Amino acid sequence: MLASRSISTIFVLCGIALSSLVYGQTIDCQRPPRLVDPAQCCRDGGRDMVAEKCAQKIIGPPTGQMNGPPSPEAATCVAECILTTAQYLQEAQKLNAANIRNDLVNKFSNDTAYVEAMVTAFTKCEPQAQRRLAVIQQYNQQQPKCSPFSALLLGCTYMEYFKNCPAHRWTQNAECTLAKTFVTQCGLGAQ
Repeated sequence: MLASRSISTIFVLCGIALSSLVYGQTIDCQRPPRLVDPAQCCRDGGRDMVAEKCAQKIIGPPTGQMNGPPSPEAATCVAECILTTAQYLQEAQKLNAANIRNDLVNKFSNDTAYVEAMVTAFTKCEPQAQRRLAVIQQYNQQQPKCSPFSALLLGCTYMEYFKNCPAHRWTQNAECTLAKTFVTQCGLGAQ
């Protein structure tokens, strides 16, 4: 469970540092607030065997000590492994929406709000990840070991899920509310 929570946190942290501003203040997008763990604010799907197996395959087994987040290259390869293994990709940079929905419905048949939030997030983030990948490829002609598309997609997806967290999965406190305000007002996630 630690690996899947760490992985979701890594993808969210790829784009931002979250919050602890005084509620009601104007948000300064140039000065991210203090970091909060997104999983403490918005519960995700929990333990995911695909994510854990991919993390162990790419990064190695957990050592019991925190060595910090994996390198960007390792995180990119873990993301690609997750989407490929889960059969969420139809082609290299094209999602298989039917497989995503079917997988989530099978895993979370009693939580349609979670399924819909995640499907919507994946759908909304696919074109943005494709655009960002095109920009990266335009400026970096080197062929990376793993395509950044999956990491871009998962980072955006987790951010969109955080912004649109179902009420029953949300932790209502000032820190989480302000983190959500920051990511929403500063346009983090899909646009």
